[in-house]
Amino acid sequence: MSATATVDARTTITARTAGGRVGALAGLAFAFLFFMGTAMLDIPHGVSDEKLVAWWSDSGHQLTTVLSMYSFVLAGLCFLVFLVQLRPRLLAAEGGTGVLTNLVVASGVVFVAMLFVAATARGVIGFAIKSPVDESLPGPDTLRYLPQIGYAALGAGGLLAAAVAMATMSWLIVRTAVFGRWLAWVGAAAALLTVGASAALSGVIAIPAMLVWALATSVAMWRGAR
Repeated sequence: MSATATVDARTTITARTAGGRVGALAGLAFAFLFFMGTAMLDIPHGVSDEKLVAWWSDSGHQLTTVLSMYSFVLAGLCFLVFLVQLRPRLLAAEGGTGVLTNLVVASGVVFVAMLFVAATARGVIGFAIKSPVDESLPGPDTLRYLPQIGYAALGAGGLLAAAVAMATMSWLIVRTAVFGRWLAWVGAAAALLTVGASAALSGVIAIPAMLVWALATSVAMWRGAR
């Protein structure tokens, strides 16, 4: 092998190693931000209009909605980096047209888009009130149903798209052994739990299932980079 070919090979290996670690760190950051954005906000449900208006009138609660919104946005951006670094490895293992790889990435992008919609629905009221324009608090119906747009977008669209990505990647792992078989089992279980929980309108199970998959994939990417 010529010296030039050796240098090129070392450069490629170094780039793949760095990319794998960046992707792993992005996946870990996504899991943390998505968890924090979800856990920090607990908008009351099934309460009277007076109690709901009183909750939204609290300055601390308004700030929390804004922070939750930005956590979701940053989580989505981290997930895009995660996908960008994951794609070359899946594509190299699959070869050919990369149909399964493209499905994983496309489903992940749909999830991010729905995550951004959910972020806006969670934080737009607090953002408007906290902005220099200083908008007034909307009526109880808007306070009650606007956040539900975010829940519907994330549950009915985003998490189901994520389930498609997890299931497709699991099948790709079984076919190509691009990662350990254990990750395929984790992905398949997470996809089934996410679909079932989304159908039952329960994000309590769907979101943790996806977080576990993201963390497991990040670990696999980091080990692969080593």
